[in-house]
Amino acid sequence: MPKISEEVLTKFSNVQNQIWQTVSITCSEAIGDTLTFGSPLPDVTTTNDLFSEMASPKLIIQFALADQPDNQQVILMTQETFADLAAMAKKVDPIEITAIDENLVADARPLIDAIVQGLCLAVGNIKNEPLVALGLTVRYQIFNFPPSLQKAESVMRTSIAITSNVVNGSLTWIIDGETASSIAGVMVNAEGTSLATAVEDAKTAEINALPDETGSLEILMDIPLEISVELGRVRMMVKDVVDLGSGSIIEIDKAAGEPVDVFVNGRLVARGEVVVIEDNFGVRVTEILSPQERLSRLQDAA
Repeated sequence: MPKISEEVLTKFSNVQNQIWQTVSITCSEAIGDTLTFGSPLPDVTTTNDLFSEMASPKLIIQFALADQPDNQQVILMTQETFADLAAMAKKVDPIEITAIDENLVADARPLIDAIVQGLCLAVGNIKNEPLVALGLTVRYQIFNFPPSLQKAESVMRTSIAITSNVVNGSLTWIIDGETASSIAGVMVNAEGTSLATAVEDAKTAEINALPDETGSLEILMDIPLEISVELGRVRMMVKDVVDLGSGSIIEIDKAAGEPVDVFVNGRLVARGEVVVIEDNFGVRVTEILSPQERLSRLQDAA
């Protein structure tokens, strides 16, 4: 999988507050108490850099979104944070939580499901489509990266603070670059570059290449050219032309509202719409040939 670009990181960061506000609401409703997920801090890292943080057991929530079933994502919590959340879910004092086991994970499952449900709801709202989680698993153990994250050249890690009257902890959300790009609304190519950026780079390269490709035209740049605008054309019989008089109407081959043609030295280079500028007519360009095509036609005209 490609690297995660700065554009994806920026746009992904911009939707974080929206995502975790939704998670806060779903979790608070699930346990009947206020639980806040906030201060999200996304950053781009690698799985190798994360291995050092995985030495101790953690609560591991693993799933995929329905629109990307092969892209596993994980939510990780430390023992301390999960113990506080479990106590809140069970409505007991955190001091009563003495060990993390399967029974405690089961007791906290409604709250865990609410976290995932909130993420699905928030991301679905961003994408404007309903989303559900697939393959949801919850376990407490040493974390191993799923295959989809192991193959990723870089991953998006987001740290989120969790606070309530009994909780003061955090969780870590880890997703691959393809998932981050999808959530951020950025379409990327195989190299991880957004398609919009790739198109813009191609246009820039195209324009920058013009001097080398058209150096012979440099001497023409200061030559004045005749620009004409054609509203339309029509073919008429000689007898009809002879019959023309003051007040005659000539119907041309363009419908009202269609763009007019803009010619440079008789060569079509653009189309536009007629506008009025004070007491004069003008043309606002709506379509235009590429720089190479324009230069080629001007070269022919010269």
